[in-house]
Amino acid sequence: MCMHINRLHSQHLDSIIACIETMDGRELDELQAVINRRRSALRQSTVLERRGYRHGILQLESRTYRRKDGEQTERGPYWYFHYRQGGRQRTLYVGKTDNPETVLDEKIGKE
Repeated sequence: MCMHINRLHSQHLDSIIACIETMDGRELDELQAVINRRRSALRQSTVLERRGYRHGILQLESRTYRRKDGEQTERGPYWYFHYRQGGRQRTLYVGKTDNPETVLDEKIGKE
């Protein structure tokens, strides 16, 4: 079932891309406005600070959400530790702190 859905989605995307290839400037502007609205409806994360630590990267992120009433609300900033393990990207929530290295060392020590 999923394979069929993915194939259908891929064909649909191909036809959208083919249509974009034929659009003029005005139509591309309209399309860009729709894309911008859609992106703003999705959860957005802004990186405020980033630094290497141990075998990964500590990142201070602020996240923006769109509420059901259409208003946006911002959460954070919170620290996250991004690293690779077994060939996969992993993320560990560190939290809201002034000293993320100490908190991360405590969390990693517990695991």
